[in-house]
Amino acid sequence: MKCVFRYEIKKILFTPAILSVVLLCLIFNMALIGIYDDDNPVQSDSQAVNIFEGFDAGDIAEGFIAKYHVTGSNADHIRGKYAKLQPIIDEKAVNGDSLSDYFRERTYSLHRLLFNTIFLAITAESSLLALFAALVSITYEQTQGTEYVVYSSKVGRHILRCKFCASLLAAICSTAMILVATLVVFFAKFDFSKVWGDNVSSSFNFAAYSYTIPFVTWHSFTVGEYLGVVISAAVVLASCFCLMGYTIGLFVPNSYGACIGALLAVVLPFLVKPLFSMGSISLSILNLMPTNLVLNSGQWFTDGNAGIIWANFETIGLVISFAVLGLTSGAAVRIFRKREFL
Repeated sequence: MKCVFRYEIKKILFTPAILSVVLLCLIFNMALIGIYDDDNPVQSDSQAVNIFEGFDAGDIAEGFIAKYHVTGSNADHIRGKYAKLQPIIDEKAVNGDSLSDYFRERTYSLHRLLFNTIFLAITAESSLLALFAALVSITYEQTQGTEYVVYSSKVGRHILRCKFCASLLAAICSTAMILVATLVVFFAKFDFSKVWGDNVSSSFNFAAYSYTIPFVTWHSFTVGEYLGVVISAAVVLASCFCLMGYTIGLFVPNSYGACIGALLAVVLPFLVKPLFSMGSISLSILNLMPTNLVLNSGQWFTDGNAGIIWANFETIGLVISFAVLGLTSGAAVRIFRKREFL
């Protein structure tokens, strides 16, 4: 089985399509970094202030409610989330989390560039590559016309375990490749060495909707710690997409059908979002799905927005997604092994 595992790894990682996509992703990420003009950073004598002292989280809730015209129980859901956030804000005020300088006036633009723009790209790319890697592995025999030869024996069907492990390792490797290459170039251009210990909830940082609110996280993070948890979440999310591709590839016997199924699984959770009201439980559940976790990556570990009514939504979403997809993939394997290959 070790030989099979090594063969599966090579087959996935050195597939021309996979290599081409990785290269295109890196070129795209380098372009995102390159087009940002930071030649003349703003210099200022402004000082950080304790913006959390006396701050009422209810004001954020009412701002969202007014913006989206939310009423009834949905409005209560939003108010309930921010009522739970108030003790966190009070603690931040006591600890002086907002007194870090970070990058001063450059904080908002550089923070958004890294954690919204760059990490949205990295997370989306690594997740889709993980999905694609699993599909390539699980549908390979079908596309080569060797499915009936390989899976006609009991021993042959046990290579599914090797395929899963190889797909997961390939997903982690491709994620690491994109992460490392992109971040090395990013930090070579933007010097973060003096801000790793600063708090991400600096008064110079904020979340912008139609109005600005403080950048509030459910836990206190330095810039370095926040980068670490975001990277960890991105890797777990890529693993979820790998499980998704593996499961779809097993359930759908046709390779083209599997690709269409994967496309629908990725696109539909995003397309149906406008059908649900802000502050509703339905929309919040939808935002826990892998696709929407990718799109909301810039809000991980924060209070989120009006479409998210639970604290630590990214952790909840990752745990549920991994558990559900893991159980579903297990069921898919059992069903697949019972198929007749004559």
